Amino acid sequence: MQTRIAIIAIAGILVGLGIGFFFVNQSSDSTNEQSSNISTQVNTIAMPTSVVVNPPVVATAQITPTPNTPILVTPTVAAPVATPTVTATPEPTATPDQASKLVTNIADLVDEFGYPPNTDFAVLRIPSLDVSARVGEKIVSRSSATMPTPQGPADVVWYNMSEWPGLGGRPGEGGNAIFAGHVDYAAYVKHAQVNYFGMAVFGSVSRLTIGDIIEVDYEGNTYTYRVRWTRQYDADYNQWGSVWSDEVSVDSITLYTCGGEFDRTTRSYSDRFVVRAERI
Repeated sequence: MQTRIAIIAIAGILVGLGIGFFFVNQSSDSTNEQSSNISTQVNTIAMPTSVVVNPPVVATAQITPTPNTPILVTPTVAAPVATPTVTATPEPTATPDQASKLVTNIADLVDEFGYPPNTDFAVLRIPSLDVSARVGEKIVSRSSATMPTPQGPADVVWYNMSEWPGLGGRPGEGGNAIFAGHVDYAAYVKHAQVNYFGMAVFGSVSRLTIGDIIEVDYEGNTYTYRVRWTRQYDADYNQWGSVWSDEVSVDSITLYTCGGEFDRTTRSYSDRFVVRAERI
């Protein structure tokens, strides 16, 4: 009799566990389905198809950046109201003067001719790469919807995204300040009236690793950031809204330049290299 009661009790427990597992699995499937729907909604946000920080049109030689293995850390994805539509076409560059002096490194260019005009927005420093550059401001307007390139090989540009809610930001204000610079340069430098052929200010940015320090002097303050992740995207990547988003947990900056292989026919690079750093 006792044996029969024990068997009935065990059978009851097993039936109860089966029902419990059924509801747990149902809850898990529901959660997975909701996560999938959220991911689908984020990926359908209209994003720019490319960004204008390619080498100038007159570039005739390849300067290959140091290879870097991307660190697969997913940035915070936001759902901005709108994103600029940008192209991969570089801005027109002044026609080189064949009789002009040739300069082959940034230090000589800056020492002799200084920086281009209107590059007093900030100063960006990367101690590990021995980079110290003046920064100019470029507005990304709704009328043109383009992200213009820096003026030359030595200067960096900060993108004013104020006309695009949900994107960008100013240094030190809790958003995502976006900076771009050339990786190399082979063109006429208008403000100096010389030809330039060599590495540009962001030529070694692909060598940055997690923990490296980046400093920004802005409006009398120095903001210090530590590299959080680096990533290399195909030039055809179309989810730039997640990269430019101001929905970040910590005041951040994003550095952007070209990477990958240089195509002599199209005079453009195959990839885009991005660095995200967070304020400390």
